[in-house]
Amino acid sequence: MAEFVVIGNEISIAAIRSFLFAKKIDKGDSLVLNPMDYENILEEIKNSEEPIDIPLNVLGVRILKDTSGEVPNGKVQIVEDDKM
Repeated sequence: MAEFVVIGNEISIAAIRSFLFAKKIDKGDSLVLNPMDYENILEEIKNSEEPIDIPLNVLGVRILKDTSGEVPNGKVQIVEDDKM
C-alpha cells in the first residue's frame, strides 16, 4: 500500500525543497503529486523567473503528476528510484 505524506500547509517549490532536505530524499527518486497540486506547481513556475528543468525536478528529484487518482490533494507519494 502506498504511503502519502503531508509536506506542509501548501505544496509549493519552497515546501518541496524543504521537505527534500529534511527527509534526505535521494536524487533519482520521485515525488508524485495530486493533479491539482501539480498544476499549482506549474503555475508557480510560470510566474517565477527561476529556470526549471524539464522534466520537472527539484534538486534532482522528479516531480510527477499522479495519473492513478490515488494521491490525495495536499499530500505527496515518495517513489524510490529502484521502484520505478
